[in-house]
Amino acid sequence: MIVSVDYGQKRCGVAWGESNPSSSTVVPKEELAEFLRELKPDVLVFGLPLSMSGRYSCQTFTVIEFAEKVRFSLGKIPVFLVDERLSTKMAHSILKETKSNVSVDAVSASLILENYLRNPEAAFMMYDELPKLTIPKISAESVLIHEVCDPGVLDSIEAKRLDVLQSDPYVAYLFKKRVRFVERMEQFLEGDYDIILSSKPDRVKDLLKRNGEMIRVKCP
Repeated sequence: MIVSVDYGQKRCGVAWGESNPSSSTVVPKEELAEFLRELKPDVLVFGLPLSMSGRYSCQTFTVIEFAEKVRFSLGKIPVFLVDERLSTKMAHSILKETKSNVSVDAVSASLILENYLRNPEAAFMMYDELPKLTIPKISAESVLIHEVCDPGVLDSIEAKRLDVLQSDPYVAYLFKKRVRFVERMEQFLEGDYDIILSSKPDRVKDLLKRNGEMIRVKCP
């Protein structure tokens, strides 16, 4: 059974089913883990709040942190993150059209589950373990870490300005625990980096200083 969660500060919408949402409800946040243990899901899906432009927000990392705690409490079952932009707006529209008294949180959870079932490849997995990378010691005024799969590389980097550009939200969350600035969209970066550490250097070469250094890393 696949279970989806629409996170809220006080309560969470929950939906579940096999090939489509068959049931949904609303559960107080503090009771969610116990409720999920009783459901015994095979896969858990959390709606991921992003800004309308696709950027991370404080709420993005709040949800991932909560999802991680739930994941560990359930014995590390597969947990995925699904872009939930517009799900609440769509849920309100559905309720208005149907004149239903179902909770908007429950409807949002059903939409999140539908999105996952329709396109599971677009979901981001919360990994049990990430690949370990070895890099040379880096010391510079400004460094960009771009699409690097191992937050452990931070142990080898010293920089006054250290930014992370990462499209995978779970990896971004792990970097965010140690770095002030983590971005998802390159157009919001200042650029002019002395060193860029990247698994996809062609995408960020314009952000490098004229005499800067590009260090390529390989992420599986």
